[in-house]
Amino acid sequence: MRRSLKKAVPLHLQQRVHRVLPAPAWQVLRDVGTGRTAVHRRARRARLARLARAAAAEVDGPVTAVRYRGESLAARPVDRFRAMDTLAANAAFVADALERAGLEYLVVDAPVSGRRVIAVAERDRAAAWDALVAAGRRRPVHLRQVHPRSTGRSVRLSALRRGSADAAAYSLFEVLAAAGSGEALCGPELGCVLEFWRVLEQDQPDDHATGEPLAAGSWVAPRRNRWVDAVPARPGEPGRWDVDGTARPALPVLTPRHAFAVDFPIDVVYTWVDGADPAWQQRKAAAHAAVGRGELNEFASNESRFLSRDELRYSLRSLEMYAGWVRHVYLVTDDQVPPWLDTDNPRITVVSHRELFGDRGRLPTFNSHAIESQLHHVPGLSDHFLYLNDDFFFGRPVRPELFFEGNGLAHFFPSTAKLGLGATGAFDRPVMSGGKNNRDLLVKAFDRTVTNKYKHAPNSLLRDVLAEMEERFPAEFAATAGHQFRDPGDLSVVSALHHHYAYLRGRAVEGRIRYLYADIAEPQTARRLERLLESRDVDTFCLNDHDSSGVDPLEQQRMLHSFLSRYFPLPSAFERSA
Repeated sequence: MRRSLKKAVPLHLQQRVHRVLPAPAWQVLRDVGTGRTAVHRRARRARLARLARAAAAEVDGPVTAVRYRGESLAARPVDRFRAMDTLAANAAFVADALERAGLEYLVVDAPVSGRRVIAVAERDRAAAWDALVAAGRRRPVHLRQVHPRSTGRSVRLSALRRGSADAAAYSLFEVLAAAGSGEALCGPELGCVLEFWRVLEQDQPDDHATGEPLAAGSWVAPRRNRWVDAVPARPGEPGRWDVDGTARPALPVLTPRHAFAVDFPIDVVYTWVDGADPAWQQRKAAAHAAVGRGELNEFASNESRFLSRDELRYSLRSLEMYAGWVRHVYLVTDDQVPPWLDTDNPRITVVSHRELFGDRGRLPTFNSHAIESQLHHVPGLSDHFLYLNDDFFFGRPVRPELFFEGNGLAHFFPSTAKLGLGATGAFDRPVMSGGKNNRDLLVKAFDRTVTNKYKHAPNSLLRDVLAEMEERFPAEFAATAGHQFRDPGDLSVVSALHHHYAYLRGRAVEGRIRYLYADIAEPQTARRLERLLESRDVDTFCLNDHDSSGVDPLEQQRMLHSFLSRYFPLPSAFERSA
């Protein structure tokens, strides 16, 4: 098996070679070590072609072969993809196969946008594998050992040898690929986890794992889960949960609603602008002339802030693919609608600035700080919502618990970047001046100072907290809403002030998120995106245009479209039919 350059060569030796070799030579060496040369690519294509031909003879229906996270796997082509649907389908495959074989099983967990976990008694291991192999004989179903410290390799279920699968837990899954492009969409991360639970042969007066006596016949979990360590022996039927629309035998807990589960409505709000729209450009030019260009910071209205490279289309695809639990989407615009957007879709509502601002602020506005200060006025918005710029994307299946606690608290994601110590000045970048203004306001309100900026990730927001801030700081909110372009006096409400304020009011806590931020104008971004496409190992990522001077705009467009169309290749339900 090919080893990556990083694993094969110690880091200190890589750094020493990197300092000595010219850049072109280092790039060649790196491509050889990571398997990215033309020879490697041709060899991989040949292997995939052979695998696809072999699978076609063994599988009913269309089948292809893909490279996914370092593995060559048989895959089923699809023209629609949602992680939630795939999670449900993989769980149904396992549960239905066990039921047809008359085997006892229990649903251990079935979280929203999380892998379903099913338990079978260790004594039924052989019978369970026989049932599953029979069910998957003409399907491209794979299994992979679930192990926290080892990725392992995936095996076709139909090729499983009796007695070879003897570990405590496995993920069973179908690999899906986009019809047409052949891009891989998912693998073991969306599989159903099958666990084999030990059944006690005699009574245990004081079980060390549960702290309570267990009778013979009790089931003991092989791994930790959020519910139980053991299921006591009992007569009668187990509890039943509604799992993806089907009643399944499950753990005998009092209710399947866990205290830590997030099951309240969560909406998403986007802001979007089409900077190429002539009517919008005229409105901007007129407002700009009225304000006076000399009064504005150079970053208050630079063109990159208003460029639309179709990012919203792909961001909505990422939402449908990986965050299907979102209830409703609101798109806030200056009376603009993307031509590809299906406004008849009942899950999306376009909100104009006029409706958002009402009699507050000053329109037209070209100030994102002003628009963001009014988001809690979106009609019908849920109490908990996420705010996304159109250059934010979900990178893999995410659960609502990433953004909120089960008791309603919001999560925030602080950056290691700090605010400057100086007073707000006209030449501060707007993100810095907004942060400083937030800090000054919080010092007056709480006698506490804040120091950090926040990651470029979706903002978890509480509508009532935003309303409370506007009521408490009416002059500052009104001033921000009244600035048509970014102003040194603005607050940055939803991307920073809300998080600080909610924390100090006991309404938010620090969360953890795996994310990537990339400036598409940086020369090294193309390689970073290629690596991300291969690994798909971040919860969210942001492709920001910080300064368009680094890379030619046409090259930026080509790179961005190539990457996004491969990462999110299938149209979403938010798009009009071709």
